[in-house]
Amino acid sequence: MTRSSLRLLRTAAPLALLALAATAAPAAAAPAQPAPVFAELATFDVAGEVAEILSVTPDGRTVLYTDSATGQVGVVDLSRPEQPRQAGAVDVGGEPTSVAVTRDGRFALAVVDDTDGAFTAPSGRLVVIDLRTLAVVTERPLGGQPDSIGLSPDGRYAAIAIENQRDEELEVGGVEGGLPQPPAGFLSVVELQGQPARWTVDRVELAGLPGLAFPADPEPEYVDVSQRDVAAVTLQENNAVALVDLRQRRVVGSFSAGTVSQQADTADDGTVAFDDAFTAPREPDAVQWTPDGNLLTADEGDLAAEPSGGRGWTVFSPSGAVVSSSGTSAEQALADAGRYPDGRSDDKGAEFEGAEVAGIRGTTYAFVGSERGDAVLVYDLGDERRPRLLQVLPTGDAPEGLLAVPNRQLFLTSNEDDGTISVFGLTR
Repeated sequence: MTRSSLRLLRTAAPLALLALAATAAPAAAAPAQPAPVFAELATFDVAGEVAEILSVTPDGRTVLYTDSATGQVGVVDLSRPEQPRQAGAVDVGGEPTSVAVTRDGRFALAVVDDTDGAFTAPSGRLVVIDLRTLAVVTERPLGGQPDSIGLSPDGRYAAIAIENQRDEELEVGGVEGGLPQPPAGFLSVVELQGQPARWTVDRVELAGLPGLAFPADPEPEYVDVSQRDVAAVTLQENNAVALVDLRQRRVVGSFSAGTVSQQADTADDGTVAFDDAFTAPREPDAVQWTPDGNLLTADEGDLAAEPSGGRGWTVFSPSGAVVSSSGTSAEQALADAGRYPDGRSDDKGAEFEGAEVAGIRGTTYAFVGSERGDAVLVYDLGDERRPRLLQVLPTGDAPEGLLAVPNRQLFLTSNEDDGTISVFGLTR
């Protein structure tokens, strides 16, 4: 969804407020060293109109991005990170919403939304692209509107969140854009064995699970797959997370993401001050498995009445227990860097939407993107009970996709509003 970014000058909020930010564990600590961990190498204007979600080939030298405005998957040569180069684009039609590259680097898998406003009859496809020729080699109907795709680390499975998104203008139960709105979304599981023309697509139902605010309408948003082939699926409007065993094609757990209670800035008044009592459902968007087998979520908010949103991030155990939470400290970090969008304070604040977890040169980093703050928070995730803030990275407008490239010691964001890709390199 295209959104305009807002920026304000930094403010000096009382340090005492940071103590109020903790929920289940201490808030993220300040960086021990002032030197930057990642430095910007390039900002690349893509050939199309927007850049939303990113993926990369195993050698780290070719990046793919989705461009829903043009119906294309773009290709960028990243051989020289300081000088990215457009290397082509593939027409896939509809609105590509996500893309992933197979473990062998042979194919790109794009999920495409063909719904075109027909909310009661959603449709979409899996489009398989040969990366040697940039030709579409096969397509598979998905039976609904796809949002996110995640591949298992062993390369055997693709998990696709079929959202079947709501009509935000339809009034349900007195709420504009309210739920439930059938048909219900689900998870598609693709077994990537043999040639793409022989791949099979199975369906795992997510309706009726414990922990959902609207069990009849799960609306899956984002998916990430663990080393054990378990897909974590955020059900954003339901303020919940589901766990699906891809080998067995069955749900093995679900939980409510709960609420945050912290200090926040809830007034669009030109002053940044985190001094309002604030309680709201987290409503997580992106999710990432961590090395300890926990789940990091970016708590954007969505359906709840304003002001809303988790306004930060959370680390959950697989059973739903809160391991750590940013509390106020995430938005405070943006404010300290001059990136907090006060104009969104009465809405969802900084809107932390994207997340990425990756080990790079011996350190586990967590990246959490603020769509409205045009920035990414970088944490040392070595201690998952106390992630340590290292840096605030300014990006292009509205960072949507976050991508680490560990073997090249790089980190990238795709910035939806200005159609750019920001490239950062590890400095130490």
